[in-house]
Amino acid sequence: MSDHNPTIADLKAFIRAQLNANCDPVPPKTATSQQKHLTVWTTRDKRRPIGLEFGHDEIVNLWIVSMNAPPKLPDTVKVTKKVWKGSGWRDKDPSPGEKSKGANSNLKPFEVFNTRPITRLGIQSIDDARAILEHLFA
Repeated sequence: MSDHNPTIADLKAFIRAQLNANCDPVPPKTATSQQKHLTVWTTRDKRRPIGLEFGHDEIVNLWIVSMNAPPKLPDTVKVTKKVWKGSGWRDKDPSPGEKSKGANSNLKPFEVFNTRPITRLGIQSIDDARAILEHLFA
């Protein structure tokens, strides 16, 4: 990692290292899943699910069960809450006039998330990732 200007690649590497050290991977339901954009983990102590969506160039998304979210998040973290509606997730509070967007469809095969309210945390800094992960691992 560079000292003064960590990149998104540095952020992804930091998060992966933390997940490897503190969590167990959740295998996908289908053997054909290549996990190109998303991996799912559970914390070792409390079995809290964490989805790591790493297919973006400017942000890393962590998907968590909403009740596990830190009570106070940094202003720099983009928070999107989703609720289960019928057969998938939709925005909890959609913007007026905007069609409600779903969650990452790659989460559906992971039963640790299904039917539960979830939150996407859009992260761009190692400091923000560290604070969130420390809360989830506690």
